[in-house]
Amino acid sequence: MLIEQFFDPGLGHASYLVADPDAGVAFLVDPDRHIDAYLAAASRLGVLITDSFETHVHNDYVSGSRALAELRPITVHAGASAEIAYPHSGHADGDVIQVGELAVRCIATPGHTPEHVAYLVSDRRRSDDPQYLFSGGALLVGHIARVDLLGPEIGAKLARSAYDTLRERVLPLADYVAVFPTHGGGSACAAEVAGSRWTTLGFERLHNHIARAATGDFGTFRAVIAEGLPVAPAYYPHVRTMNAKGAQLSSRSPLPLLREPARGAALIDPRPPHLFGAGHRREALNVVGNDSFAVRVGAIVPFGTPVVILTLDADQAQRLRAQLAVIGFDDVRGYVSPEPAPGDEPLRIEQLDARAAASRASDGAVLLDVREDSEWRAGHAPGAIHIPYEVLRERAREIPAGRPIVTYCAGGIRSSLAASILEAAGRDVANMRGGFTAWRSAGLPASRET
Repeated sequence: MLIEQFFDPGLGHASYLVADPDAGVAFLVDPDRHIDAYLAAASRLGVLITDSFETHVHNDYVSGSRALAELRPITVHAGASAEIAYPHSGHADGDVIQVGELAVRCIATPGHTPEHVAYLVSDRRRSDDPQYLFSGGALLVGHIARVDLLGPEIGAKLARSAYDTLRERVLPLADYVAVFPTHGGGSACAAEVAGSRWTTLGFERLHNHIARAATGDFGTFRAVIAEGLPVAPAYYPHVRTMNAKGAQLSSRSPLPLLREPARGAALIDPRPPHLFGAGHRREALNVVGNDSFAVRVGAIVPFGTPVVILTLDADQAQRLRAQLAVIGFDDVRGYVSPEPAPGDEPLRIEQLDARAAASRASDGAVLLDVREDSEWRAGHAPGAIHIPYEVLRERAREIPAGRPIVTYCAGGIRSSLAASILEAAGRDVANMRGGFTAWRSAGLPASRET
C-alpha cells in the first residue's frame, strides 16, 4: 500500500492518493479540483483510480470528485446522510468497500458537519486489523475541525456530536493507527493546527489538548473547541452549496489579455505591497499572489463577482485563476496591466516603518490591527483598533472619521489588502511595512488588553 499526500498550503487542505500497486488500482480521499495532479501521480505509480471517498460536504474548497467522474469511470463514496445531488454511493456506519486488497471501512464521525464520516483502512495483504485512518476533520494534528460553520443553532448539536465522536469512535482506536486528516495548517476550518501533516492515534491521545478535553466533561470540551477560531471566509457557504450539487471541471482555456477591465469586475492586484503602494489603479485590491491568494480573494470579494487580475504575466494570471477555481471563483474575465489607464493618475499608499507608524499614531492617526483574534490577544500596538480584514467593509464605521489610518498585520501583506479596501472607500490610509513583527523588533511597546 502506498499513500501520497497532496497539500495546498494556502487552503490548509490535504488530499490523498492511496494505491495498491500489486492490484494496479488506487482511490482518492477528499480530492480538490486539481485533478490533473492525481491522474499524473496515478500514471507514475502505474495504477488506475477507481474510487473517490468524500469525508464530508466541504466548505473550504471545491471537490474534484464529480469532475473526475466525468473523465473516468470511478465511484464516488460518501456517508449515507450526505446530501449530494450527483451520482455517488452512500454508506452507513460500518460499510466496507474493497479496492484491490485494501478494505475501506466507513465510520460515522459527525461533528465538523452532520454527515461527516472517516475511513479506516486495512491492507489485507498484511492484516485485517485497521492501520490507517483518513479522518477528514474528526481528528486533526493537535486539534479537531470547527463545528460552528453551519450556524450557531446546529453548532451546539455538532459540538456534542464531536465530543461523542472522539470518545466513542476515534480515540478508542489502537495507538499505532496512522491518522491522515483533510485539514492542516492554514485552514480556516480549525484553530491553530500543528505543523505535522499526519500523526498517530497514540500521539494525539497524549498531546492533542482537544482529545484530552474529550475525556472530561462536555462543558469544558465545548469551551476549549471554541477558542482561537479564525474568521470563516465569506465564500464558505457558497462552496458547500457547489459541492452538494457537484462541481464540473473548471475552464482550462487561456485567459485573454484585456485592454481595459470588464465593467463591474473586482480588480485584483497581486503585486507585493511596496510595488502596489508606489502606484496602482483606482479601486484595485492588493491581494498578494502567494499561496493564500484565493482564500483572501474569497474573504473580501462577494461570491460570484467577476474578477480581473492586474498583471501582464500570462503565466501568473493562469496560476492565480487556477487557485481561484479551487474556491469556486470561476468567472475570471482575463488579465490587464496594473498601470492606470492613460490619463488616470496612479493612486499611492504610503508604506511606513514601525517607528514612523508609531509617530503617526502619536500625532492622531488610528492604528488598525487587521489580524485574527488569537493574534490580537497575543499582543498588539497600544491604543490600536482591532478589525480583522475579512470583516473590514462591514465594520469600517467603527474607525473614527476624519483621522488618518495606519493598517498593520503580522508582516504587512494582509494590512496592505485592508489599506486598499479603505482607500477605495475614500479613507486616508497608510500601511505599516513589516507589520507587528517589525513593531516588536523595533522595541516598541505592546499591549495585551482585550
